[in-house]
Amino acid sequence: MRSERVTIREVAFDVMDDAYARASGSQRLPVKPRQIMYVARPEILERTGNASLDDAYFTQSLLIDYMEEYDCSSWDIIWDARGHFLEPHTGREVALGTLEVRQYLGPRPSFDPPKTSLTFPTAGPENRYRNILFVEKEGFHPILQAARLQDRFDIGLMSTKGMSVTAARMLIDALTDLGVERFFVLNDLDISGFSIRGTLGTDSRRYVYRNKPSIIDIGLRLDDVLQMSLQSEPIPYEHDAMWRKRAATLRRHGAAPDEIDFLRRSRVELNAMTSPQLIAFIETKLSEHGVKKLIPDDKIIAQQARRVIKERLTQEALAKIADELSKQTQTTPLPKNLRKLVEHFFERHPELPWDAAILLILNPPEKE
Repeated sequence: MRSERVTIREVAFDVMDDAYARASGSQRLPVKPRQIMYVARPEILERTGNASLDDAYFTQSLLIDYMEEYDCSSWDIIWDARGHFLEPHTGREVALGTLEVRQYLGPRPSFDPPKTSLTFPTAGPENRYRNILFVEKEGFHPILQAARLQDRFDIGLMSTKGMSVTAARMLIDALTDLGVERFFVLNDLDISGFSIRGTLGTDSRRYVYRNKPSIIDIGLRLDDVLQMSLQSEPIPYEHDAMWRKRAATLRRHGAAPDEIDFLRRSRVELNAMTSPQLIAFIETKLSEHGVKKLIPDDKIIAQQARRVIKERLTQEALAKIADELSKQTQTTPLPKNLRKLVEHFFERHPELPWDAAILLILNPPEKE
């Protein structure tokens, strides 16, 4: 008797653990979802008799379903970036991919050091910002930067391509731990916009929050559209059964009855506002919620004042002995065979560049 044909899902689940192990070099290195797919696909196709396997189905459904059903907490998978986060003042930008966010939030994050004493030595939101502006779509950064909106309100900027991704939730969760108080969500007046705001702070298939972030709606609402006489876009008509489901989703995410009626036939994008309208709209919303410049406590203010004074006194002292320091620099003998020392250094530390090698040869770290 002929056995029943196995399904793609059955075979995928059977080979997934081995495919991840092979793609990651026995978990030595992180992997991207498609790398797992390329390892698993030949056996899936052979055992099922299928001619092809859709990569989106594998990475967005099969892989995620498997990780939810089995303990994959040790798996190191790098999901693609689908957005950006930008700090105020520092200009530091982080792509919203799992690897990039992990690096940003790591135990020894690679924050750029302050260039002068004018910059207080801090990392992340501490003494720098307490609020985040989350924009549901990419592309508005240059407008907001040109208006210096981030710097004037001391607010971080986060944007994604549509629905929030795992990396965005991971970052929101961690920033809540680090002192960020509110996340202001700017979205279109449409069904997706309400869903994006309504689900941003909730658990997803890939991520479960440790904290409960404060999500504040500052997106376009029908009253805003009418007040600014913004253009709307028609949307395809849906039959009653489908619309009832969408209307229920809108109600669940806070849409008013007149907005639900409007959204059955129309939508309004943030792009319908001119750049001046957009900036004024955001400024008004942030001001209404009391977002102001951040001033740290008196202890931090005093520390920074002392740093500025120390820097000034140091520069004054160095100016007096600058000629003598230049002479000593030129007459101090260099180690013999410095090139050979650099070559030997690379035998122990091939991951470092040559200039770092010279720094550590001339100034070796103290042994603990």
